[in-house]
Amino acid sequence: MKMGRRLNILLLAGLFVLLAVLPRLLSEYLLSLVITMIIYSLFAVSFNILFGYAGLLTFGHAAYFGIGAYLSIISYKFLGLPLAAGILLGGAAGSLLGACFGVFLARFRGMTFALLTVAFNQFIFTAAEKWRSVTNGDDGMSGPRPDLFLPGIGSIDMLSQTNWYYFVVIIVVLSMAYCYFFTLTPLGQLNMCIRENEERAGFIGYNTYATKLAVYVLSSFFAGLAGALASAYQEFVATSFIHLDKGADVLIMTFVGGSTTFWGPILGVCFLTYFNDLLSSATKHWRMVQGVMFIVLVIYAPQGISGLLLQVKEWLKDRAGIGKGIGARVEGADR
Repeated sequence: MKMGRRLNILLLAGLFVLLAVLPRLLSEYLLSLVITMIIYSLFAVSFNILFGYAGLLTFGHAAYFGIGAYLSIISYKFLGLPLAAGILLGGAAGSLLGACFGVFLARFRGMTFALLTVAFNQFIFTAAEKWRSVTNGDDGMSGPRPDLFLPGIGSIDMLSQTNWYYFVVIIVVLSMAYCYFFTLTPLGQLNMCIRENEERAGFIGYNTYATKLAVYVLSSFFAGLAGALASAYQEFVATSFIHLDKGADVLIMTFVGGSTTFWGPILGVCFLTYFNDLLSSATKHWRMVQGVMFIVLVIYAPQGISGLLLQVKEWLKDRAGIGKGIGARVEGADR
């Protein structure tokens, strides 16, 4: 147990060191790809709080990602808010929208819940498409990314890709740490209890409706935060941020990485982002190849990449155990 914990600490420390030195190791293009991975990892983790931990399949998570993206750009372009305030506003917008929709959605689960999320997502998508005076419709809207002002340090240029990378890393790492420790809290554990048997959780006295609503709002906040980071990075937002395709993308990324572990969606985002980049530069039929890969994973590895890695880990443990057992028996025979 102690060895496993030490190994996890070493792996985590190694990851932090790697994140710290990446800008010195990668080209501008590859660094931009890594920034995209990091931002969408937060989006996928927020999605998995509902899908993997609460057992609530949602096709409409892009609504919160998109509303965070829009509010962030609007705050820079029309309100002149500083960078950090705009990012937090995006998260707040996501959580507020999640609270409005969650009041109704938390009463349901299963297919009814999933279909309602589609309806609510399309409502927000249509509003963004038709309200051209604010959102500029399909044409989208651009907004310059402001500098970051820190008391005692001054203004930091966020147009620098390296500076923006470190800013995103800090925001996303802190957000993911919060999400991870949330899963260990009593509320997070109750969330998983409801996933296994909501009816039984209600019978023993837990308020399952309030629990699902709280988790839904939390998930929406981090989706909005990810959307705000994505639009600030691109300095642009359009209705594609709210489209159902965006919700399908995060679902596929989570499934490919594995929804049964906290870090599975992060693996899925990193793998698919890099894989799709390679494929799209190699063939115009990359979507077809991605579809075939997804089918193969569904059939042969339903637990995703993280599930495969855990199986390999258990296999290595078993092999090591067998080796130790044989060694002990041989040593006993010699005696």
